[in-house]
Amino acid sequence: MTWSRAISSDAHRSSLPDYPDQVRRQANAGRWAAFTVIAWMFVPLFTGQIYVCDDLLNYHLPIRQFYADCLQRGNSFDWMPSLFNGFFLTGSGQAGTYHPWHWMLYRFLPLQTAFNLEILSSYPFMLLGMKLLLQRQLERSDAAWLGAIVFAFSGFCTLHFLHPNAIAVVSHIPWLVLAHLIVLQPKTASRLVLTTAEVGIALLTASQLLLGYPQYVWFSLLAECIFCLGFCSFNKRGIRALALIAILKLLGLGAGAAQILPSMDALAQSDRTLMPAEYFFEHPLTAPDMLQWFNPFLTKSRVFGVNTHELGVYCGAIPLLLSIVAISRIRRPSAERRLIQVALALGLVGLWLAFGKTGGLYTLQTWLPMIGKFRWPSRIVVLLHFVVAILTAAGYVQLTSTSRLKNSLTVAVLAVPLLSILASIMIQQFYPKELVASWTLLVIGPILFCLAAVMVRDLSQGRFSVAFMLFVAGDLAAYGFTYEAMNNTRTFGQIIEGLQPPPGSPDEGRIIAETHLSSTNVGFGGNELLLAGWFQVDGYEGLLPETHLLNENLSLDGLRISGVKWIVNSGLHASIEGLLPTKDDGWLEVPNPLPRARLTSRTVTIQNSHEAVSQLRADGPVIVDRSVAVHAGSEIEHDSAQIVLDRPGEILVEVVAESSRLLVLAERFSPDWVATIDGIDAPIIRAEVDFMAFVVPEGNHAIRFSFEAASVANGRMISLGVFLVLLVVFFVRVRLPDPDVRSCENITDTPASNR
Repeated sequence: MTWSRAISSDAHRSSLPDYPDQVRRQANAGRWAAFTVIAWMFVPLFTGQIYVCDDLLNYHLPIRQFYADCLQRGNSFDWMPSLFNGFFLTGSGQAGTYHPWHWMLYRFLPLQTAFNLEILSSYPFMLLGMKLLLQRQLERSDAAWLGAIVFAFSGFCTLHFLHPNAIAVVSHIPWLVLAHLIVLQPKTASRLVLTTAEVGIALLTASQLLLGYPQYVWFSLLAECIFCLGFCSFNKRGIRALALIAILKLLGLGAGAAQILPSMDALAQSDRTLMPAEYFFEHPLTAPDMLQWFNPFLTKSRVFGVNTHELGVYCGAIPLLLSIVAISRIRRPSAERRLIQVALALGLVGLWLAFGKTGGLYTLQTWLPMIGKFRWPSRIVVLLHFVVAILTAAGYVQLTSTSRLKNSLTVAVLAVPLLSILASIMIQQFYPKELVASWTLLVIGPILFCLAAVMVRDLSQGRFSVAFMLFVAGDLAAYGFTYEAMNNTRTFGQIIEGLQPPPGSPDEGRIIAETHLSSTNVGFGGNELLLAGWFQVDGYEGLLPETHLLNENLSLDGLRISGVKWIVNSGLHASIEGLLPTKDDGWLEVPNPLPRARLTSRTVTIQNSHEAVSQLRADGPVIVDRSVAVHAGSEIEHDSAQIVLDRPGEILVEVVAESSRLLVLAERFSPDWVATIDGIDAPIIRAEVDFMAFVVPEGNHAIRFSFEAASVANGRMISLGVFLVLLVVFFVRVRLPDPDVRSCENITDTPASNR
């Protein structure tokens, strides 16, 4: 049995159209439309360009450069010293450091090639997964290609091009749903296909978790649960299948432990644990956002808010019309009925959650451990686009399989273009005129929907056109990729030339590159200066580590203690007394920053962090969180502390002390740091609120600091063990007889009289 036959054998066969030749041509048109968009996206890969829009340059590229460099040099990549005076990169998750695909890309390919491939590879993977899922359920290749295009190039997936981890996790959703349906309804699936689906559930779940963006794994889990409940036959066999899926998901959870445990560790040490409850309700969808369904260009930002990529919900003109067709037939018996019902249920749940606190359901989510710390309720709109893709394909099948819709189609076809026109008129009356899009853009929506209505009407009457698939792909690609992503590429040399570094070299000290607009508001500028070798005390990161010397506590003493040499000249920075002007108006100089490793004999014990921050003095005693035994008195000029080895997660300091001293290291404190003196373990002390210190006895010593996160070690061990178990399970189960073969043998053994 072939794979293509196996994945479609369970579905009820849809009503076949009366025009098979046109269907084949439509399938070919869809295939070529999809491949054309994919090929266009891959052009920079072959021209030496790098995608650099927004977060791709501000965050992801600098992180990947560090990751690639560590892999090439054989260094540990768990701790990144160039952000926040040290940062638990693996715990953050955004680099997906333990994902095999990322490891292979950045270990064996140049940075530019690996970075582009990481971003782009999710789209063909998502396209193929959605095509196979819809092919199995609808048994129509043209409808499958249509739905695949609608999901892979949906408003969410194109606008979130700048969030590669999110898109990578989302690309797994159709594959997981497909695997679930094969397990729930195997029937004539071969043993190889069934076993692949079973093990695939665990491996795909692990892959999602290892990508390091658990919020989208949660969205995927919601979709999987609703599809499992919707397609499960609640008999003995169905309950067993659900139990098996639950076990496989738990195995996937174990296989992803290499990322889950560090992420939980990092979350516990981040500022997110200190955020008020309202923080997690920010940025939901609102009622005006629903107008985007009918016109994609109503406002200058395309959305009714500040972040286009987070709030964009446009799903295309033809997909909306075909979704209406599918929903309008939800009560009529058809082969697609259950698929439409389950998809609609998922869409309603997703929409309910997307409205955040206003909807009410999202409040329950905030009560869940870890999941309750996710923000941006609007992000669940990805499930709406997944649902629209399914409804589009189902509506297309119904429209091309029967003529019974012709009478009711007229109302749906005419209503949406009229709503689009009405939205363009009303936006001028009820929205601030300075935010409203130009008339040129306002009329695009009505034009798109009028053309879509004509094409859908023609389709219902058996008039197929190659332009149909091209229109769908072009509409979606034009909406998403004209936003910013595809228009912003540069070579690596151009990126470096475009940076605006301080007037000095990275060896002279660290920098503050973010703009503090107020005591509690930071204007994030990004981490791109890391690409030129600079080290930041601040930084742009989703899971910010808890720090005490930034934001409202920013002071000259704190800057000197942190080893900052330059601070960007903007926001509140100019009001900090003692900063010096430089030849570059964009930067201010911090006088006399303290060395990264230094010895002192003057200490004061303050356990309360707020009080400690208020008492910090660069030229005063070092504040520690516990009493230490050091020789009191003035520093002796012959004392020295020199860093002789400085690698990510490993620092070796050679010390010469005339008497017992406190070694202060301006590397951010974490309970996962361990220290040895001359090879003997010794405790690390928290000093200057955010940094590390170590009591050094008299004499010459070598003090080694090593970042050894137990969460990383335990997570890797668990992941490896589960992967080995899954490997054994696969090879054992694949050798069993095919389920359909065993059924045939039972029938053969049964006497004819009993059949």
